[in-house]
Amino acid sequence: MEPSRRPATTLLSQGTVLEDRYEILRICGRGGMSTVYAARDLRFKHVERLCAIKEMHVVAPDNQTRVLRIANFEQEAAMLATLSHPAIPKIFDFFTDGGLIYLVLEFIDGQDLESLVEQQSDPLSEDTLISWGLQILDVLSFLHEHQPEPIVFRDLKPSNIMLRVDGSLALIDFGIARTFQPMQKGTMIGTEGYAPPEQYRGVAEPRGDLYALGATLHHLATGSDPRSETPFTFEQRPARSLNPELSQGFEEVLNGALAYSAADRFPSAAAMAQAFRRVLADDHVSATSNGLPQPSVEPARDDDVAIVHSAPDPTLAELPVPEAPLPDGTMPAKERIIWAVQTGDEVRGSPTVVNRRAYIGSYDGYVYSLGASDGTINWRFRCQRGVVARPMVLDETVVIGSEDQHAYGLRAANGRLKWSFRTAMPVRSSASAFSDAAVFGCDDSYCYCVDVQQGNLLWRHRTWGPVRSSPTVYKDHVVIGSDDGAVYCFSAPDGRLKWRSQLGDRVLSSPAVESETVIVGNADGGVYALRFQDGERLWHFQTQRPVLGSPRVLGSSAFIGSTDGAIYAMNIEDGTELWRNQIANQITSTIAIHGGYGYVGTIDGFIHCINLKDGEIVWRYRVGGAVTSSPAISDGVVVVGSLDGKIYGLRM
Repeated sequence: MEPSRRPATTLLSQGTVLEDRYEILRICGRGGMSTVYAARDLRFKHVERLCAIKEMHVVAPDNQTRVLRIANFEQEAAMLATLSHPAIPKIFDFFTDGGLIYLVLEFIDGQDLESLVEQQSDPLSEDTLISWGLQILDVLSFLHEHQPEPIVFRDLKPSNIMLRVDGSLALIDFGIARTFQPMQKGTMIGTEGYAPPEQYRGVAEPRGDLYALGATLHHLATGSDPRSETPFTFEQRPARSLNPELSQGFEEVLNGALAYSAADRFPSAAAMAQAFRRVLADDHVSATSNGLPQPSVEPARDDDVAIVHSAPDPTLAELPVPEAPLPDGTMPAKERIIWAVQTGDEVRGSPTVVNRRAYIGSYDGYVYSLGASDGTINWRFRCQRGVVARPMVLDETVVIGSEDQHAYGLRAANGRLKWSFRTAMPVRSSASAFSDAAVFGCDDSYCYCVDVQQGNLLWRHRTWGPVRSSPTVYKDHVVIGSDDGAVYCFSAPDGRLKWRSQLGDRVLSSPAVESETVIVGNADGGVYALRFQDGERLWHFQTQRPVLGSPRVLGSSAFIGSTDGAIYAMNIEDGTELWRNQIANQITSTIAIHGGYGYVGTIDGFIHCINLKDGEIVWRYRVGGAVTSSPAISDGVVVVGSLDGKIYGLRM
């Protein structure tokens, strides 16, 4: 006898608990055959661990259709369980209840691109679109190169792409993805306007996903929704005719993806990505770094280091500094920008400036050493994957972690490799110095301490979640957060645990310690103050959304940004709010403080200078992409990276 079924029109109410484990919090979205809920995993009693639950109604007019729907849902579960990519949600559980099927997935905190473009009053910048395109092409390459058989997504569109609060993208809803079997036809499936012509005939192949990506980027770039137009008429609506700000190269890439015949499109996602990178490179050449001479590349000195030089511009010091910003608060490029260096991919990480040299990683896999005053590239060191950690410099050694599961020690003078330290998972935490050692976290849940000169392990301590928070060293102790929702305090010499304080959610923020008080942000939207001596909670300040950036302290005040888009100032002693200023949609960057002013980046692509006395904006400058990087200051220059792939030097 089959279990009783809940009607398809009946939604789960808030507070409903499934499997004695998952408490329904709210509805995230609905489709024709499924509903997605945000839920809390009750097995984690001391932290609010969120997950997404996809519910599928399998009621059908006949048993054969019902069996097919169940098989499709089980296929999605099995497929996701085998995939491991940062842009693909992880699967945690799969079960049936009351005649319905449920899939428990990683909760993606963010906004889908369709909702975002509907809210945008200004067109998205081309660099932002290329950055997003490269991220999607990376996951498409992963799917299309899947073994033993390629996977075709088949329903790529803005509503199936999520922009996380940290600026990265995630591909959601694998309900109709399928393995590619040449010459095999099936049912037409996908979304009209985005689906390629051959998919209407029941044929799904990898180049169809490139067409859908082209249609998606055309929509995001122009605001023209392909669902409201006659299918396959993009050639009648060229992107530049709808948005003249777009470059010819960008339009040509879209045209190459949107060719009617699959044979006329890019042969692979990698080929399309390469075309986008050429557009970025051509744009960099034509712009000549805002008038700066182009660098000349010398032969590499070894397999890991390429030496690049650029001559400083003698006219930089002569650039006038305006007395007031433009009416919209921005500055002309010639007035604010000093130099810009194009890397091969997004710059998500933050710079460190030591002795007028800026060290910074890029998602192109390189660590760069730049002249902070003129952007001269002194050297670059190649890792095997992207770099998002902030470099640490100690005793002429640059210590930096990479997503290639290594931490590296590099010679600050020339970028040559001194040592590498292997971890079990990517290193996204930035290192901090203690004596002659470097301490950093890792996605494998450990906090590591290694010798700076040789990279030998001195100690490690395990937490119960990925450690992406960066450590703070204070009075021979290391304070660091973990995705398990706790802040840890270890003895720096030997790694012994001094205390552990459980907070509300993941701790991605890096703690600040001032006046025996630990201040740290939390993914539950809170800013917490803990007593350094024992981790006892002193006060809690609540913002509207997750706090991923790190606090900075000046005098008796702490300053921090939230993904609710506001900068907050609070009293260290009791957490009293001193002021707040809503400056953006989201802030994940950490404020750099210099001379009573704060400098911070925002997801909408601005660098802001803020008077820390009252929170008023002194100036802001818009770059070509979202800014998750935290600025560094050197001799009147603000150094910062952007998701447009550039590293900028801006006049303070």
